[in-house]
Amino acid sequence: MRTAFRLAAALCLALWGVRLAAQEAPEGAPAADSSAWARAQVLVSTGDGAAGRALVDSTLARIPVGSLRYAEGLYWRAALAANALDAERDYRRVAVEYPLSPRVHAALIRLAQLEMARGDRGLARQHLERLLGEYPPPDKRATAWYWLGRLAFESGEARRGCLAMDSAQASVPTSNIELTNQIASERARCANLPATTTVDVPRPAASAPIPAAKPAATAKAPTRAPTAKPHAPAAVEYTVQVGAFPTHVAADRVRQRLVAQGYAARVVPRGKLFGVRIGRYATRAAAGKTAAKLKAARNTAIVVEAEPR
Repeated sequence: MRTAFRLAAALCLALWGVRLAAQEAPEGAPAADSSAWARAQVLVSTGDGAAGRALVDSTLARIPVGSLRYAEGLYWRAALAANALDAERDYRRVAVEYPLSPRVHAALIRLAQLEMARGDRGLARQHLERLLGEYPPPDKRATAWYWLGRLAFESGEARRGCLAMDSAQASVPTSNIELTNQIASERARCANLPATTTVDVPRPAASAPIPAAKPAATAKAPTRAPTAKPHAPAAVEYTVQVGAFPTHVAADRVRQRLVAQGYAARVVPRGKLFGVRIGRYATRAAAGKTAAKLKAARNTAIVVEAEPR
């Protein structure tokens, strides 16, 4: 009876693993890949971790290095790793070497969790802030805000933590019941905070008083300066942004891959980050066509106003 129960549980886990692996698998990835990752999960979960990890390694050895399929394999090798150091190594490779992988957002969250476990809140915050700067899907955005809130609470910054949890609650999909409940549990800490816990909006500096005009020395009418003709406002252009990265090297790596695929990609400094953008379009609708094509290939893509020429 117990054997039958274990087999049934393993089968359910395998089917769940196949669905999970397929949800964010690279487009065009063979079904054999997803099947291998699912079988490896079953082996590890049923106590045969060595066999599960060996299956991941043998499958990974047959996949071309540098492909999104390879990044998928690195992600699963990290998820099933025997220790935190091995997991961190592969999650970091996914996050740095494969920024176009659909697993990069999950890898950044796992890296942040590993840093929190070892007590390095600063590095954990960097991973989560990078994730938010790359326009992740709603569930990953909500997760990032949730962990930023946890970091703030652990650092004694209750107000910052509550604001982060508010952002998490606003982003979480209604279908993600588990995360919704976790956010609600953390937000319970905010019930006793004073009502003044709002974001401090910096006020503009007070303008210097305008001095009173001196009386004219003579009765002559003042000479009017020629009125300059107003310049016509520059036409707004639109572009497609596929991500924002903490270093120029990481951004340029993505740019090169997009150029190889035929896109006119460029790197644009945006504050502390480096954005990767494609094309300039006269209308938002025209930019949206390129964004839709990128999204169909499992890339992150949003339409934004282009930077000045």
